[in-house]
Order: sequence, then structure tokens, then C-alpha cells
Amino acid sequence: MRTGRRGTAARATASSRTRLIEFAAQRDFRFRQQNASPESAQTGQGGERYYTTSRQFAERALAANPAQFRILKTDKRLKCLARERWADTGYRGRRVLFLLPSAALGNNVCTALFLQAFAERHAPRALGVFCAQSAADIYLRAGLAEVFTLWLPRRALSRWDIVIDLGHLESRRNIEFWPVDMEADLLAAFDLPPSTHFSGAARALPDTDRLRIGLLPLASSPLRTLPVDATAALIAALAPAGDIVLCLNRFQHQGVLYRQALQERLPAGVEVIDAFDSIGDLLAAIDGFDYAVFADSGPAHMSKLFATPGVAVYTSAPGAVLQGRFRNLADWTVPFAGPHCRAPCGLAKVRQTADGRVGCMGSLGCAVEDLPATPTRQTPAAVERLLLREPVPCVAALATAADDLAGFVRADLAARRQNA
Repeated sequence: MRTGRRGTAARATASSRTRLIEFAAQRDFRFRQQNASPESAQTGQGGERYYTTSRQFAERALAANPAQFRILKTDKRLKCLARERWADTGYRGRRVLFLLPSAALGNNVCTALFLQAFAERHAPRALGVFCAQSAADIYLRAGLAEVFTLWLPRRALSRWDIVIDLGHLESRRNIEFWPVDMEADLLAAFDLPPSTHFSGAARALPDTDRLRIGLLPLASSPLRTLPVDATAALIAALAPAGDIVLCLNRFQHQGVLYRQALQERLPAGVEVIDAFDSIGDLLAAIDGFDYAVFADSGPAHMSKLFATPGVAVYTSAPGAVLQGRFRNLADWTVPFAGPHCRAPCGLAKVRQTADGRVGCMGSLGCAVEDLPATPTRQTPAAVERLLLREPVPCVAALATAADDLAGFVRADLAARRQNA
């Protein structure tokens, strides 16, 4: 791999921090990532070697088909540009491949925003991202990069001048205990200004009596999913203003439980989308909403790409950090304070004590130091308990404050209509 500015012999390489799996294919194969559009599918040839970062793909496809695939290494490291050279390397006219350490949708939205700024400043000959996994549609829609959804052929490495492992970004290492403004951190690491393509402001509401209003209450963690009472209050508050589209996810156990708990409280006329076929379809829906209310989740980050106006609701995470420079969404944080924590505490996911109890500081009555790890798996019983019967204290407080949240959203929508 060539690094450094043109005309210099400087080489500053390091081993990738992100672990890869190297495998060989015995026959030609094709694979499409779950929740990604058909355009994200990849094909591979028998007799070739490949790299992937997806442990799920390795377990469900590679290890499950020993006659087709052979896993060669489980801790492969690639040579990549050293972290200290990111800001002073010349990229103009060169082929630059970014290794993605996470499939989290919010992180990849921020990475796509960064890539837009990178392309505007450096004009590389080509940009690529690997391994995008379920976030592939984010990059496909942006149209900036060649997308390797699940694997990279080993022979393809030779056509990239520079490989950069974003897993070397320091702020990625503690995001489960305190979130970061990932776009800002990436821009700072490469000494770049934000993209001029995204202003951060909201687009204006259309001049119509009936708006198309999205309501996306689910997050990947029960720390951040809106309680059913809050969603019911939001539907009642927003129904006079437009046609409400409630977006759930039947592929998650919490999505099924949520639909069951809310079903009898839904007024006539509310459209329910039980699941999107792909992340690309979800992106198109968010682009199509005139106004939307989001839990602290990947879709809230996606709204940055389209300047969708609305509100993001926060419990454990600080909204100002996650929204960064973007002001398309007003942020509302539950006013909770208890003996062991206060909102926002910074946790991204529920944690687990050494004796196996699952929750957060407030629900378990302990300090953050007593929660060393995230649960290795979520059981249906634990999901049902934390979602419906025993939500963590800040989420329970959000249910109690549902009318206050609904009033905030009504006022925000009214102000945006007045300024339209």
C-alpha cells in the first residue's frame, strides 16, 4: 500500500485494529445481507480468498457450509494507514478504501456525512467502504463509494492505494458508556470542514393542511425505546395535524410486543408499517415524511441526510452530542433524576452485573462500575420485562411525562408551521 504525499518515500502503516476473518470459497457463491436492498448483494468466485468483519456472516454462512467455505484465519489484520497520518496524507487522485468497524446505522450515517466532506476536499480517484453489512444502503443511496457489503476479495486490495481502518478512531472505543458526535470526530481526525452539501438545518414544512407524519418509537435498546404510553400520547397530539405513519419492526421481538400493546389504542386512520423490507426502504420513508418524531436511534440519524424536520426523544443519551451540528430535529430529554443516576447517563445499552442481572444503574441500584459488560444475549422474557413490565427508571419517567412530551411536540410543529 502506498501512503504519504506524492513524490515522497514516506510509508506510515499500521495493522488494522478491526479484526477480520479470512476465508476461502470452494465454488462460486452469492449472498445478500439481511435488511439490505438487492443492489447490495455480492457474488464471489470459487478458488478465491476473502476478508469479512461480520461474525454473524461467519457463523451463519461460512461455518454452516464447510463444503463450500473454509475459514482460514479468525484474527486477520490488514496493513493500513497509521492513525497519525490521516490528516497530513495526500489523497487527491488516489483510491481510498475505508474499513468500517461497526454496522450500527447511526455511526454509518455519520461516516457517510464525513465521506461527503472527504470527497469535497480531497477529490480522490475512488472511494470504497468495507464491510458495510446492514448499513450498505446508506452508502448506496449516498452514491459516493464503492460498497463491499459483506466481504472484500483479497485480490481486490491491490487496486486500492490507501486503506484506512476507522476502528483506530479513539472515540469509538467507549461509546457504550458515553456517545460521541461521530461526524465531528471523523472530521477532526482528518482535519476537514463539514460538507457543504448538508447545512444541518431543517427543510421547510410543505404548504398543506395535512402533513405526512412519521412516528418511529423503537430503538435497538430498551434504554432508548419510547414507552407505549408516550407513543399513544404522541399519536393523539399529532392526529389533528396530519396522516400518521407508525413504523415498527416485526423482525425484533420488541416490535411484535409493541404492536400488541398498542393495537387497541390506535385510532382509526393511523397507518402501521410493521417492518421495512430493507434499510433503503426505511431511508426512503424518512425522506418522504414532512415531519417525524424519533426515539434515539439510527432513523433519527438518518433524518440528517434529508433535513427531515421533527423531534428526537432522549432518555439515557445526550441529544446535543448525538445531533452534533444538525438542527433539523428539536431534542427533548426526559427530566429524570434518581439516587443512582440521572438522565442523560450516557449508556447506549443495558448492562449486566457479574451475577447476571440485566439493567442499568437505576434499575439495579448500583454504580456504573458494577456493570462490566453488555448481556451476551437477550431472552424474550428479558425483552418483555424491560419493554413493558419493568422499564428502566428514565424510560418509566418518560411514560409519566408523556403529556409534557406531547405538548413539546405540538409546540414545535406549530412554530415550524408559523415559520414556513
